[in-house]
Amino acid sequence: MIRLLIRAAGAVLVVAGAAGLGLFFSSRFLLRLRLLEEFRRLVFLLKGEILYANSSLEEAFSRAGERLGGPAGRFAGQVAQEMGLGQGKEFCRIWEEKMEELSGLPFSAEDLRQLRDFGSQLGYLDRQMQERIMLLYLEQLELSIGALREKRKETCRLYTGLSLAGGLFFVILMC
Repeated sequence: MIRLLIRAAGAVLVVAGAAGLGLFFSSRFLLRLRLLEEFRRLVFLLKGEILYANSSLEEAFSRAGERLGGPAGRFAGQVAQEMGLGQGKEFCRIWEEKMEELSGLPFSAEDLRQLRDFGSQLGYLDRQMQERIMLLYLEQLELSIGALREKRKETCRLYTGLSLAGGLFFVILMC
């Protein structure tokens, strides 16, 4: 009798763990979508600050970081703070250093490559070229966000469904 209860408890724990794993992957997928939307808002704020308020890059990043909050806002604030130190670092080096701090976030390799390219091109150009670079990155973000939104429900269901099925399969194998 006790063996049966222990097996049942183990089966419940395995299925619960598998369900938790599916929810974890689903939440990371949704977090990636939310982060891309935040970085899109960041670029819109930067565009407004640079083109319409005639701000320098440091001021634009500082103001955008204050307005935005979240991981994208903190990133912008850190970039502005590093630029304000006046150590003579090139913008692309500052950008690369701060990009390393984003490694714990659930960005795909393609997301990070696009963001890295955006930052490496932004610091060297005049306002007109900066606007074009921002528009190009915004277009890339829109495509990524649109694709993620399209498959959001399907992917989340897939993660939870497959993890539950895997947990149940494992329980069947063990019993």
